[in-house]
Amino acid sequence: MKQVYKDILESLDRYEKIAVVTIINANGSTPRKEGAKMLVFPDQSFLHSVGGGIFESIVIQDALGVLRDGKTIIKKYSFNQEGKYATGAICGGQVEVMIEMITNTPDLLIVGGGHVGKALAKAASLLDFTITIVDDRKEYTAGDDPGLKINWIHTPPDFSAIPMITENTYICLVSKGCPTDEAALRRVIGSPAKYIGMIGSKKKVQTVYKNMQADGFDPSLFERIHAPIGIDIGGDSPDEIAVSILAEIISIKNK
Repeated sequence: MKQVYKDILESLDRYEKIAVVTIINANGSTPRKEGAKMLVFPDQSFLHSVGGGIFESIVIQDALGVLRDGKTIIKKYSFNQEGKYATGAICGGQVEVMIEMITNTPDLLIVGGGHVGKALAKAASLLDFTITIVDDRKEYTAGDDPGLKINWIHTPPDFSAIPMITENTYICLVSKGCPTDEAALRRVIGSPAKYIGMIGSKKKVQTVYKNMQADGFDPSLFERIHAPIGIDIGGDSPDEIAVSILAEIISIKNK
């Protein structure tokens, strides 16, 4: 996995944008399992593999479409010659793949599409961020503001559909409650993200840390988390919270 992150950074020195393909679910007989990744470049070349053959050639074309449109997609592929999602292969299994575009611009990953998440996305849209909102509630990933360029991702409850995280990613955990913020934090705490912040009271934060430490997470990992999230400016409306979070992110981004 470390090699993939290294290759992403090196590829962004050569290309303005690249597509990252990740298998997020695999069932039955499949050439690669969950977590397998492939990088696809605008010139149609690629690095690493998610399975090869007909399936991979189809995925590459879908990845080129993501590079054109700039929108993250999650798509199913079946290793059968006929039927729904068929690729023409004969293995018999099925995979679900996430294809996302990564650029040199900083990525703002917002976990939670509620009032605070949307306010944060709206404020950040005025700056140079690629914005993604992830939520386990499908109705909160509909994208009801066509004026904002946002990638909306509906994730399973374990937040396995969280997209690729690099050293240029800023993560804000502002979901509907403590359990979902904790589920997402478990996914991202070991990532190379530049910033991870989590909303909530000090009591909530300590409860999340205690739960995770009980499951073997190293206490030193929590030292990098900004929680409660944001700079204290005394406001409590979604817009004011968004400003406080963005101020903290910008201060870290600009060192």
